Amino acid sequence: MSVTTVKKERLYHLDLIRFLAALYVVLYHYCFRGYAKDNYSILEFSPLEGFSKYGYLGVELFFMISGFVILMSAQNSNLIKFCISRFTRLYPAFWFCVLLTATIISLYGGPLFNVTLDQVLINLTMFNGFIGIEHVDGVYWSLVIELKFYILISLLLLFRIIKYIKVFSWLLLLIAITQIILPFSEAPTFMKVIYFMCFASKSPYFVAGMFFFLIKSEKNIIKNSLPIIISYILAIYFAFEDTAKRNLKYDNAYDFTIVCILITLFFVILFLLSTNKLSMFNKKVFLYLGILTYPLYLIHQKIGYIIFNNFGGYVNKWMLLFIVITGMLLVSYLINKFIEKPLGTYMSQKLKKNKFLNKLNTKSI
Repeated sequence: MSVTTVKKERLYHLDLIRFLAALYVVLYHYCFRGYAKDNYSILEFSPLEGFSKYGYLGVELFFMISGFVILMSAQNSNLIKFCISRFTRLYPAFWFCVLLTATIISLYGGPLFNVTLDQVLINLTMFNGFIGIEHVDGVYWSLVIELKFYILISLLLLFRIIKYIKVFSWLLLLIAITQIILPFSEAPTFMKVIYFMCFASKSPYFVAGMFFFLIKSEKNIIKNSLPIIISYILAIYFAFEDTAKRNLKYDNAYDFTIVCILITLFFVILFLLSTNKLSMFNKKVFLYLGILTYPLYLIHQKIGYIIFNNFGGYVNKWMLLFIVITGMLLVSYLINKFIEKPLGTYMSQKLKKNKFLNKLNTKSI
């Protein structure tokens, strides 16, 4: 089984989808999560709760897009190129956002939010989730899942078996099914390690994304449909478990039918994209939304709550909501323009010129 080589192209409609997913996550935190649990926010936006409370599913859509994009990136790459690409894409904005969030928490977050220097330093590695160190901002949890996916793809590139991506994808699905049969709590230690590294409850989204990319690149729906169907069934199963847990936490706030409808919509959107049915949205203008997505996701939650809690007592809450979201978009643009893009480009150029990495790169080709 091999990956068909296709020319890389910027899919601007993916930028639009990614931005809408991030914005939905923002609404979830601001208009439901913050007030509904743990008193993170003093502001209640009850008219928006019914819609916003499902915004956590935007992260699942991120995972599907990641499976699609990372396979597109890795197919013509090697280990060194892939690692440089991912490192310079993730870390510059992340470093700045961790430091910005930690600074705001230190100055204005107490007593609800707090952070320590050791915690910040370990967070900067992005591997704190592997060793049980609390995230500076809770939204970073999804980056741990992304890192695991990148590590697995890196192993395929290291051993030059990326052409067996379909076998790898089936293996991820098999592990997800195994976790249903043998739950994490009952599994022996070696299986718990496998479950942890293979993110079983989220892997169906990555697998679906990869096979949607294969539908696009191979132009063959039939031979790539079965793993997508299985991924969908597994996604619904794990969503059922997750919804039950959320209903215990949020007093039965969630309707599983709506969760299913949204997950189904995600799969339909990626199918339409992979079969070129969304080409009317493939407009360069959406790139300007896409560049906002990553920094917006990183900075919005705790900083937003702190602003709500410090100003919500004497500023109209709807006006404040508008100001905070607009401000987050503006700051995200500035982060991309002055931190993420220039620093990422500089780091990429330096790493590509590194003699040691060039030697490794030559050996890996």
